Amino acid sequence: MLAFLEARGLGIPVDVRQRVLASTDIDALDRWVRRAAVVSDARDLLATTGA
Repeated sequence: MLAFLEARGLGIPVDVRQRVLASTDIDALDRWVRRAAVVSDARDLLATTGA
């Protein structure tokens, strides 16, 4: 997921990187990977509302 965001040219803040790497919640990871395709800011990946 982080590589996908980087390939899209998005900067990944340290807090976002740490949270993604620390997560073991499969449901959250599934949501995040789907969002990674459409977000314009990496912080939006972790949004609790929306997609």
